[in-house]
Amino acid sequence: MMIDMFNHDDHDDYENIIEYYKSNFKDSNGNIRSIFRYICTHPHQDHICGIKKIFEDSGININNFWDIDHEFEPEEFQDDEHKEDWNKYKEIRKEDSEYTVIRTKREDKPSKYWDDEEDRIEVLSPSEKLIEKAHNKEDGTKRKAHEVDLNNMPYVLLMRVNKLKVVFASDAEDKCWEDILDNCSVKLGNIDLLKAAHHGRLSGFQEKAVKKMNPKYIVFSMSNETDDEHGAEEDYKNSVLEAEIIRTNDGTVVAKLGFDGKIEIE
Repeated sequence: MMIDMFNHDDHDDYENIIEYYKSNFKDSNGNIRSIFRYICTHPHQDHICGIKKIFEDSGININNFWDIDHEFEPEEFQDDEHKEDWNKYKEIRKEDSEYTVIRTKREDKPSKYWDDEEDRIEVLSPSEKLIEKAHNKEDGTKRKAHEVDLNNMPYVLLMRVNKLKVVFASDAEDKCWEDILDNCSVKLGNIDLLKAAHHGRLSGFQEKAVKKMNPKYIVFSMSNETDDEHGAEEDYKNSVLEAEIIRTNDGTVVAKLGFDGKIEIE
């Protein structure tokens, strides 16, 4: 499974995601493993950067593409690469796409995936209510396409790995967290690993949700500059005093989730 991507081909400070995947995910015969489940939590540029290359030029087979139900369109493109990635994203998600596209939300049945002895992946967001609110203003009028509030309707996923619980919070902001707390609060307790919302920015921090999750480890994924200007490290620390914060701006983070219920961070 791969959740979002922000690929750099020629940036010394970041891993090239495609090359990293091809080097580290091989079967016993040395063949590159397929990505069974590619989850696009929401299509902002910093979550789909490199999507054209991984789907067209990487040699990696992708079986299923998870998309959210939205009408968002960028008002303008940051650069040519952004435009190319957006066009590829639109091609993937259209009705006659060659890819298997899955659009699901919390209310859908079956609502859980990767099912053997127990449910492993649960969709906490989006919900029908969040999708509606993201597309409409407070007065009920429809938002323009570039104004659709994707950060309050992204995929937020709870994954169980053996006895461990991991939350991938995407760019979830306050309305999204309120909806999750209102409907999924019982599932949020005692999270082992939290991929911090909105990369660890203050905009994704929701004190009540963080305290409810009470994570042991929290992963921030942003640059040093963004961390300094918009990071919520002190807020997380004050909410969960025992949590360990790990930053991708210090290097690639590898979390090994063991059958014994222990987490090893590299």
